[in-house]
Amino acid sequence: MGLFSNKNTNTRYGAIVEIGSGSILTAIVASNPTEQHPDIIWSRREFAILSIEQDFNRSLKSLMTTLMNSVMILDAEGRTALQNHAPHAVIDTMQVSISAPWSYTISKIIEYTQDAPFTITESLIESLIKKANERTLEVLKESEKSTSATLAIMTRATTDITANGYHTSNPINQSAKSVTLTQVSAIAETLITSIVTELKEKVFASSVLERYSTMLVYHCIVRELYASMTEYCLVDITYEATEIAIVRDGVLQYSTHTSIGINTLVRNLAIRLDVPEADANSMLKSIFQADSLAGQSEKITKAVTTLFAEYQQALETLFQETGDSLTIPKVLFLHSSIVHERYFDDYVIAAAKKATNSSHTVHTISNDILTHLYPVEARRMIEDSGIDSGVLMTAQFFHKQHHCSDFTQV
Repeated sequence: MGLFSNKNTNTRYGAIVEIGSGSILTAIVASNPTEQHPDIIWSRREFAILSIEQDFNRSLKSLMTTLMNSVMILDAEGRTALQNHAPHAVIDTMQVSISAPWSYTISKIIEYTQDAPFTITESLIESLIKKANERTLEVLKESEKSTSATLAIMTRATTDITANGYHTSNPINQSAKSVTLTQVSAIAETLITSIVTELKEKVFASSVLERYSTMLVYHCIVRELYASMTEYCLVDITYEATEIAIVRDGVLQYSTHTSIGINTLVRNLAIRLDVPEADANSMLKSIFQADSLAGQSEKITKAVTTLFAEYQQALETLFQETGDSLTIPKVLFLHSSIVHERYFDDYVIAAAKKATNSSHTVHTISNDILTHLYPVEARRMIEDSGIDSGVLMTAQFFHKQHHCSDFTQV
């Protein structure tokens, strides 16, 4: 059996794949629409073999090798766990989310105004959507020129429409002098999207393929957890990258990233101390768990202090990249692994303060927050099973059927 038993015939079953910056998360999830939370039947995380000498393309190929191996394990071990859980269950959906630096999110805001009131029509909304599509493609072409990468749009969603500055879910036939439409698109490397499609056809041929950026998933979950909040910055610290997104008036308006993550820091520390990466990883893990440098040697303390000062500077540069019109909001949400999340709080706050000359508050999207709808026994089983917040977030997104936006798979 999996973590929870669920025999409802309306239950949906999903194969979850999250392509992280340096790891692959796979899971089998059951979603009963009458329940508040999904059931996590099986999960596993595999790490790509990366080194400090690898360039972007070599790192990407290494990650793709890990992806293919992970999906094969998902097909074998995950399917076995599913059959033990529900013998007649069928995988309905293969849900794939991709993190920076392999994907990013483009937000385009299109406004139409007139001096005199006009009636909002379907054709007007369609023309605004078309304009947003055109501008997204322009950004895509410029990115390909500057990075020599081949990129593809995975997912597109109209996330917000306002009439005369007021949000509306039914704009048609309303009278207004201005209408603004926000469209968010998830972009990824075509090497990844093509391999994902091949794996889906090979392993889950009868399922529906859905592809998202991890930041879209993150935004949807935070919007669900903190529905009353409309101005904040999302920070996602993964193993090989740190990505941020600015949310204004409830709308994701901008995202960017730097290719520095937890394992990047480990490799840099190993070089500075001239020790194996495994030893550097153990050092940092003990520091993260203690949330302190107390008890470390002077050499280690100096190396770690310098390392994180440089990381804070990289964060500050990232925050400043958003520009004056999208300056970092007062509230920041931080997501990382359960081992690391506490230690990074202070660096995120300090970097934001230096970038904006104002104070900020950080809320951690932890396992405790993501399991608040689970009963006590289920929460204990999740903790004992070592299920991380990445699994919980993607599973919850699958469970809610992406109700926060009308996503279109491209």
